[in-house]
Amino acid sequence: MTVNGPADAVRDYYDDFADHYVPGWRSIQYYGPLVADFLLRAVTPECRVLEIGCGPGQLTRDLAPDVAVTGTDVSPQMLAAARAGRPQGRYELLDLHDPVPAAWGRFDVVLAVGCLEFCRDLTATLANLAAACAPGARLLVGAVEDRSVGTGRREFSADGLPGIDMHCYDAGVQLAAVTAAGLSPWTYRYVPAWRHEEYSYVVRYGLWELRRD
Repeated sequence: MTVNGPADAVRDYYDDFADHYVPGWRSIQYYGPLVADFLLRAVTPECRVLEIGCGPGQLTRDLAPDVAVTGTDVSPQMLAAARAGRPQGRYELLDLHDPVPAAWGRFDVVLAVGCLEFCRDLTATLANLAAACAPGARLLVGAVEDRSVGTGRREFSADGLPGIDMHCYDAGVQLAAVTAAGLSPWTYRYVPAWRHEEYSYVVRYGLWELRRD
């Protein structure tokens, strides 16, 4: 795990309300059903699933017992909640900017939704995920996209969580990151992600289904 200011701030923020995360998440998020649909189509018996930024593990908790789930997060308290919800899963501290250790093996399904708003380098992060994939792996990733501003990457910390670096990417940057990582885009959707209650607006994702050929 990388020890740095941004990662520490995210860790402390999520540690503070880990016990109350799931009820609050249910009230503001829109992407849960989209993730569930993807998992229903992508997960097969005895496959290996990697969830980056898993939080308390609510997205993968109810997968079949024969599915091997590995979840990563920067928050120890979130990982503890995930472990309690799926004791047979593997839950590890990992900054999403760091490579997935090769010793963990390769994964058939990779999920990175609800976390890439904290990603400073989308190309490098997607390359790390691609390196963790088995051939033919299927991925679902969601990056914050704001079409009201110009192109490229920009910070939206002032609109996001005070004191925590958050980033959004335009669709062109997202596609360039996908292809640079050696991944094949299968579908792209511009969808509501979660509602920012303090500022009363809806954050939207560029939501990608990808393949590792």
